[in-house]
Amino acid sequence: MSDFFIGSKCEIHMNRIVELSAPQFARFVAKGSSVVLFSASWCKPCQEMKPAFHALEEKLHALAAFGKIDVAMSPTIAQMYGIRAVPSLAVFHEGRLLRVMPGSRSMGAMKKAILDSLEDIRR
Repeated sequence: MSDFFIGSKCEIHMNRIVELSAPQFARFVAKGSSVVLFSASWCKPCQEMKPAFHALEEKLHALAAFGKIDVAMSPTIAQMYGIRAVPSLAVFHEGRLLRVMPGSRSMGAMKKAILDSLEDIRR
């Protein structure tokens, strides 16, 4: 029983990352700051990067909303923002794309890039 409870607790924390679809994407990135992981279910590096992305959300959720989108399910969104590789991490502020980081990255590299991008909008 305690294992179930612990597992449920983890799921609650992970649910702050919004699974995005094409129709809701523009609305999601339009409000404040957001970080979006562009990935695909068939992409092994994307799967390997998910734990770091979830850990980042835990650390930075007060600064930005976190979401992820499957480019195979919503290819027009990836094309619209020039996403050519998965995984790619994108930082938005009020609908404006600030930065795209293609390729698998360490949590430290992603955190620094996100913080640098958000710092730039405050200047």
